[in-house]
Amino acid sequence: MVVFAKQTSQYLLTPLRNLPLIILETTARRSIFIPASRISIQETCLPFFVIPLLALFGLSPSFTPQAQDPPSITTAQQDPRFHVLVEQQFLAYEASLTTHCKDIHPDWSRATHHIYGTVELDKDGYPFTAAWAEQVPGTACGQPRRFRAMILVRGGKLTTESMLPGDSETSAQLASDVHEPLLSAALGFAHDIKPSCAIDVLDTHLIGNYPQHGPWQESWLVNICGHRLNIPITFIPDAKGPGTSFSISSNKITDAR
Repeated sequence: MVVFAKQTSQYLLTPLRNLPLIILETTARRSIFIPASRISIQETCLPFFVIPLLALFGLSPSFTPQAQDPPSITTAQQDPRFHVLVEQQFLAYEASLTTHCKDIHPDWSRATHHIYGTVELDKDGYPFTAAWAEQVPGTACGQPRRFRAMILVRGGKLTTESMLPGDSETSAQLASDVHEPLLSAALGFAHDIKPSCAIDVLDTHLIGNYPQHGPWQESWLVNICGHRLNIPITFIPDAKGPGTSFSISSNKITDAR
């Protein structure tokens, strides 16, 4: 199984089992008798022993192991400390926009996730390797958002990475590569859109289904110098290599207002 197999990404064509990931696990080789005072929600990662300790915080894992949703993943998603870590990525993404919003309100009761690749379980039924995208609808300074972050666990610690909001299947590198051509395509839409304008990606939507192989389409809701635009983008995986090309048609850009 491949993570982000169709994008130019640091994970490109890397089998999930070979990624440097170690999921939250229970193992006799390590002590789980760690004082709760040593677990701080201000840290940027969760130690591997967090899941076994969740029972101490009233979050006893009473789940039946499933192929797609192992109990340790489900338990982590319910832990307030997990929410804090993921929300740090949401805040970091908002800080990268021109609005620099610090007032976010994710609705965790409506959170969803998408697991990438195959989850490998240990002998106790806990994942040994896993990666998933966490999506949480909410608001940022009163504006609707579909916040998203990539969740990875490696070296015994759960870490998070920023992702575009919404449904985009682009990696961080591919999303970055799109920015300059996207701005060039938008230059003719309004006279005050200039090369110096910043691009704020506010939401992304898949157009149709995401194929296992072949091109796919997305529509990005962006703010460029005060103009909210819907910009359709076609992504085309390279049949002979790991890269992905994309096309943006200026005449298909529409005003989002």
